[in-house]
Amino acid sequence: MQTTTSPPRAAASPVRRFVGRHLYRWHRVLGLLTVLPVLAWTLSGISHPLMANWLRPPIAHETVPTPALRASALGVPVPQILARYQLGTVRNLRVVQYRRQPYYQLADYRGQLRYFAAATGQELPQGDRAYAEDVARYLLADSTSAVARAERLTHYTADYKFINRLLPVWKITFDRPDGMAVFVETGQSRLGTFNNYARARFLWLFGMLHNWDFLDALPRPLHLGIMLIFTTVLWVSALSGLVIYGFVRRKLRQPRSPHDQVGWLRRRHRTLGLWVAFVTFTFALSASYHLWQKLTPDRREQVARVNAFTASDFTWPLTAALTGPAPVQGVSLARVGGQPYYRLVALGAGGPPQVTYRSTRDGSVLPDGEFAYARELSEQFAQALDGHLVPGTALAGANDALPADCCVLPATPSPEAETRTAIGTAAASLGAAPASPAALGSPELVTRFAGEYGFVNKRLPVVKLTYAGAGHPALYVEPATGRPAALVRDGDRREGLSFAVLHKFFLMDWAGKNVRDAVAIFSALGVLVVTLYGMALALKTWR
Repeated sequence: MQTTTSPPRAAASPVRRFVGRHLYRWHRVLGLLTVLPVLAWTLSGISHPLMANWLRPPIAHETVPTPALRASALGVPVPQILARYQLGTVRNLRVVQYRRQPYYQLADYRGQLRYFAAATGQELPQGDRAYAEDVARYLLADSTSAVARAERLTHYTADYKFINRLLPVWKITFDRPDGMAVFVETGQSRLGTFNNYARARFLWLFGMLHNWDFLDALPRPLHLGIMLIFTTVLWVSALSGLVIYGFVRRKLRQPRSPHDQVGWLRRRHRTLGLWVAFVTFTFALSASYHLWQKLTPDRREQVARVNAFTASDFTWPLTAALTGPAPVQGVSLARVGGQPYYRLVALGAGGPPQVTYRSTRDGSVLPDGEFAYARELSEQFAQALDGHLVPGTALAGANDALPADCCVLPATPSPEAETRTAIGTAAASLGAAPASPAALGSPELVTRFAGEYGFVNKRLPVVKLTYAGAGHPALYVEPATGRPAALVRDGDRREGLSFAVLHKFFLMDWAGKNVRDAVAIFSALGVLVVTLYGMALALKTWR
């Protein structure tokens, strides 16, 4: 009888031996370190589509209509209003509808909004609050519920976060069973956001579990740094799980002796872990990248163009500006090249609104006014956002009529500070402003959220200007408010793409929002289940 012997098993490679001896142990340690953060992130991740989509409360209107302005309705000229109420300087002028009647909305030298009936010149008492309530009622289509509370917010709060971008706003809370609160930016007559009791609870839960708002008392870099450490540990743990399965899966599949059996808990953790490890890795890696980018302060809220106008600027009446061939639906003020202009928004014939700049002194038209103003804004914003804020810059025009410190950002700004850095013509005492990089190509009007300028930026319409320089910077400015909307570089584009695709599953947009949200919930649920299996396995091993 011939006997055969099996050939000796080849010795394991050094890499495989290292994985077998050390990496599995570290995978367990790293997993245990992130159990609580993963539970918090997955549970809040599951709640996000519910909060943002399926359980989002309905609202009757999301925009405020802007009917065509009639010159005959403006019975009292603007200079007469300024003289009657001793308004030596104003920052802006708009015409808004309050209870279906036209009112001048004037921003005084402090930026406070005051309202005057265009027909009679009578000031509306507590006008900004009254107008905010009127807009909120229209947005809700609710003319009967009492107002339970009205608050003017000049900083972000637990239920009105930085993600909403717009400040200052009025929070109008109605006395209704659902506790509906509407946030209104009266300066542009637009909706900030809205919450009922259920959505407010979801926001609180999401803030605590996903953004770790309980760390808000810490300095912002430390808050982000702690989260960055845990997300990094998490994606390293997920990567180690993938490596373990790839290198030593045969060993893990077999019991160490005929008397040992791999328990169902361990089998479930390994089987499901293989499927969700890559999802966990992409979730955590994109979150780490996102947090790393957020360590760079976002200064867009600290920069704004502050214009100033006096009664002598309005020698050409506003009523004359409204008599053109196209109905004008919006008016504001701008100062371009040191000269004052009405910024007139006319109804477009099936396309975007047409914007015209006409001198407030003689009615002359500024050619290509919107882009000319956008270029001027971008040159000034670029030096502020791309480097250090320029302190003490002067207002554009009529500077001597304003207090010297009314519009300069304090050295240590408080959340309640309502002023912003004024970016305009450099003060004589400061010398000429540093040269800005030349814009490349033609300015581009952006009228919808898409690509690198997403909904997170909140402002529309804006003008995009691209610059030469490292990172191919693109600056988006909002001429209607004289504010920067976004500054985007290559690093922001990469981070935005990774977060949208790997964290928020925007790659599934082709299937619709409901399918995308369902896939996101299913993925987060898988990560949660595998984490619970791993925790139970560790507890069983310790016993």
